[in-house]
Amino acid sequence: MDNGPGNAMTYTVLAAVAVSLGTLFRLFQKHIDGQPLIPVEYRRVVPWNVLAPLVLLAPLLLALSLGGAPEDIVGEPEGKLAAAVSSSTLTATGLPGVSLSGAGLSAGIAVEEAFYGVDLGALTQAMWGQSAMTLTLSAACFALLVLAYGATPIDLGLPLSWSQFFADVRLGATMWAASLVPIYAIMAVLNFTFAPTEGHPLVERLVEHHSFGMMTAAAFTAVVAAPLYEEAAFRLVLQGWLERVEFFRRPRAPIADIEGSAIDSDGVVRRSEFLYAPVQVQWLPIAVSGALFGLAHWGHGVSPVPLVLLGFILGYAYQRTHRIVPCITCHVMFNGFTMAMLALQFAEEM
Repeated sequence: MDNGPGNAMTYTVLAAVAVSLGTLFRLFQKHIDGQPLIPVEYRRVVPWNVLAPLVLLAPLLLALSLGGAPEDIVGEPEGKLAAAVSSSTLTATGLPGVSLSGAGLSAGIAVEEAFYGVDLGALTQAMWGQSAMTLTLSAACFALLVLAYGATPIDLGLPLSWSQFFADVRLGATMWAASLVPIYAIMAVLNFTFAPTEGHPLVERLVEHHSFGMMTAAAFTAVVAAPLYEEAAFRLVLQGWLERVEFFRRPRAPIADIEGSAIDSDGVVRRSEFLYAPVQVQWLPIAVSGALFGLAHWGHGVSPVPLVLLGFILGYAYQRTHRIVPCITCHVMFNGFTMAMLALQFAEEM
């Protein structure tokens, strides 16, 4: 009997690997030709201070403070709650993690109760509730930056035209393709070496009860809600603020005039009394935001390691463009690919 879903999974993986290797080869050619992988674009230093990342990351910080070490969150109700709230990775077997925001505390409680009660209707409803809370928090983030700090669309990393939007989507797709093989290879090697036994509780429940409703709710959470929240939190707000700190901390060499902007004696470009970020790559903000992005997915085997690398890639793209659509697109495609593989795996078992 022909195994359609199994063949579809095999062909999909082979096609993805081929696209990834081809993209890596093309980027390598650009590098040896002396071309930048991502051309730098100037952007105002963000107007917000440390309060913005603290407010937006407070749910994750609370969850991690409650959760402790992975071995400490097994068995006790409080530990189970912390594990549910702080879980930020939906990890299919052998695949990189799919980010699930731990933003909703009450949603996390409902999800946890549904997990251990095995109430499929409640579990599906809780996942939709978590998605709604995550999207609400993301919207509140943008509202806070606008109302409290006077952030403009440029400060928020938004494209200013449809052509720029589609260019950002293409860049995000290229980032996804280029990073696919390295990240999956790291995941495969670490899984083979350490053979982790822990996994995300949502995956375990999906494996046991993969109904269409649950898969739809999980896919929406992973592919829509989580990337919006996490890219706003880790790239826009956190890395944007870290770049601001780094910009004022380090000496600023003179840089070229931009569209007639005045350059003062300190070599700072000014337009409408706003500072502009320098050309040089600011590696410290990229490293910090990328590392925290991976550590926010702690407790699910080896997933934090490749997710740190993904965080570095996303952080580099944000630093070069200072827009979040490329990062969101790459994040969405990673999560979507993993969910698609999970769906094909379930279809093969039917």
